[in-house]
Amino acid sequence: MIIPFFIPHSGCPHQCVFCNQKKITGRNDADGAASVPDTINRYLDGRHKDGPVQVAFYGGTFTALPHETQTRYLEAVRPFIRSGKIQGLRLSTRPDAINSETLSILKQYHVRVVELGAQSMDDQVLVRSGRGHTAADTNKAVAALRERGFSVGLQLMPGLPGDSEDIFRRSVQQVIGLKPDFVRLYPALVIKGTPLEGLYRAGRYSPLSLDAAVSTCRDAFLRFQECGVAVARMGLQPTEKLEKPGTILAGPFHPAFRQLVESSVFLDEMRQALRKSEGKIMSAVFLVNPRDVSTAIGQRRANIEILKKEFELRDVVVRGARKTAASCGRIELLTS
Repeated sequence: MIIPFFIPHSGCPHQCVFCNQKKITGRNDADGAASVPDTINRYLDGRHKDGPVQVAFYGGTFTALPHETQTRYLEAVRPFIRSGKIQGLRLSTRPDAINSETLSILKQYHVRVVELGAQSMDDQVLVRSGRGHTAADTNKAVAALRERGFSVGLQLMPGLPGDSEDIFRRSVQQVIGLKPDFVRLYPALVIKGTPLEGLYRAGRYSPLSLDAAVSTCRDAFLRFQECGVAVARMGLQPTEKLEKPGTILAGPFHPAFRQLVESSVFLDEMRQALRKSEGKIMSAVFLVNPRDVSTAIGQRRANIEILKKEFELRDVVVRGARKTAASCGRIELLTS
């Protein structure tokens, strides 16, 4: 279980063109250090499952906060670490807000995971997005975190100003070279109150379509999976404030974006299986892991209808079979 605390925009030295943390997180104010103990106890009291528990500080730039402020947050968690109720901390920050002194503080307070908002590994995309750091800063930060024994996560945003399919593919390849423990993929959205809104309204920026974002993230997902890098999330977490009409002005937002991507993976693999089959096929039955049945079918049975039309099939059925499919993308085809 992760107990989240949000510090939107706190410590941020730049205004990124895509960012409005208050809209994204649904929180107008940062969680104060004084609220930490009560919030932790409330989560622990309501916990229904055993297992490790971590505290996470999201939003803003934690390691760019004054050291005194960082320490207040971390000190508030320390009693729970000592008692064994909390097993560690994680936080998100910028690649250029990592230095030896800060890492010593984080190590002292049992921070185990640090997520870096890399967003792109192309310097021109970073400049046009107002990030204020370079790809070299990301490389340096990952190396420093690895040297001190932290687990590392990297966030990437396809569809930023100046980005392209080829540029993002190169970013993915460079991130793979850094060997992070996990990545998150957040396709860029036009959110009200951001500089990107102005660019969009002036006709100087066009976001990815939903189909293009699914395709881009599918290719990245498969590449990361192939190289053993976990993809922890794809698409922004839906919140009541984020889904309020007028908050997202344009872009590939979908409340089940990851499922769209994984459904696309299944569709491609089912197509390949059908193309390899011999003779005329009238019906097809695909066996997948039971947990993947709805994903393989696709939202509103999209994959079923596409396959029936493309291969002129009378019927397509997806069934769960534990011995057949152990993970997303593994299928077995039965035909008649």
